[in-house]
Amino acid sequence: MKARYAAVLLTATLVLPVRGQLAMNEEFGDGYDHSLQDYVTRKIEQRKEKTAESESTPNGKKKWKMDDFVSVPKFGGYVVGTYKYDSQEGKEGGEGFGLRYLRLYLDGTVFRDFKYRVQMHVSGEPGTKTSARVVDAFISWQKWHFIGAKIGEFKRCFTFENPMNPWDISGGDYTQLAKQFTGLGGDFYPGGTSSAGRDLGFQLYGDAFPVGKTRHYLLHYQAGIYNGQGINTGDKDKEKDYIATVQLQPVKGLYVGMFGWSGSFHDGVQSNYFKRWAAGLSYEGLFSARAEYGRNIYAASADTRGKGRKSDAWYVRLGVPTWRWLRVNLGYDAYRSDMASWQSLNSIYSLGLQARPHKNLQFQLQWNYCHDNSRLASVDKDYHQLWTQAYIRF
Repeated sequence: MKARYAAVLLTATLVLPVRGQLAMNEEFGDGYDHSLQDYVTRKIEQRKEKTAESESTPNGKKKWKMDDFVSVPKFGGYVVGTYKYDSQEGKEGGEGFGLRYLRLYLDGTVFRDFKYRVQMHVSGEPGTKTSARVVDAFISWQKWHFIGAKIGEFKRCFTFENPMNPWDISGGDYTQLAKQFTGLGGDFYPGGTSSAGRDLGFQLYGDAFPVGKTRHYLLHYQAGIYNGQGINTGDKDKEKDYIATVQLQPVKGLYVGMFGWSGSFHDGVQSNYFKRWAAGLSYEGLFSARAEYGRNIYAASADTRGKGRKSDAWYVRLGVPTWRWLRVNLGYDAYRSDMASWQSLNSIYSLGLQARPHKNLQFQLQWNYCHDNSRLASVDKDYHQLWTQAYIRF
């Protein structure tokens, strides 16, 4: 009887703390129950804290370790493989199997408050604009939540989508707004050089004013100054790009943001100037939703600054969970290369399935219906695309 009672008591001791953690870990949503893992991790951390306290010197001073100054560097990366079908007439390439991304990174901390990251893009056709290159190389500092600083090469703080990892954008590709207005696409700079949405510069950022029962931050801000020439390139015209965003979070998970950018780039002959802004909202909770509108004014010289060609773009994306690790994604994506003419409109309607059976494994299937008014009258303006993608992180 005593043995049976002891067994029951031991089981209750182990199970009850685990069940108490279940409600706290629903946000993972990757098809796995993390409660036991978190319980064990918490116990290990508590033991480490007790061990650190016991290792104090007799006079009460802490015995410093190397880990208190410099963390062990973390190495990781992700791979994205694709297969694409495109029905549009006259298009060469872009179909079949491909390697969309192979990224490798190294990051860590120094003195706890300083963080660094170096990331390489190592896929792409050798000797071309997509070949191997550094895409991130920066140091950041943040001791307090309301202010932090970052210097080096990193993503520009323009639009909700550009700073996001491809893993999280809920679509087979970035929208036209992000690609055309942030340097993710191939025609942002002369020669079609892609900057992966990044630039060399300095940025301040932070979160302020905790509100509500959840104590989420009402205000998020970022403001940066950049060279304006993209990645791995020095400043060629001695002028800088200025980018800033202010985002309000009235309800936890819901952000309403405004973005502004004044900048230029040198094409080898002269500086080209532009001003652009964007506004939108983003929500991550029971479902995901994101919508943005952006406008760009491009001038070929300083004399025509503010009077150049105007273009705009907008999109709506919605992701709805249908099972523990499966969801349906819907999207509408539009871009006008010339705001004065609807004939320049390119529209993309998308329907996709996103499966994430593990937090480091994801599969996507997406169908796009495209209507491109800018195509020649002799060519069909309507065509279809079918994308499949597999992601793995390590």
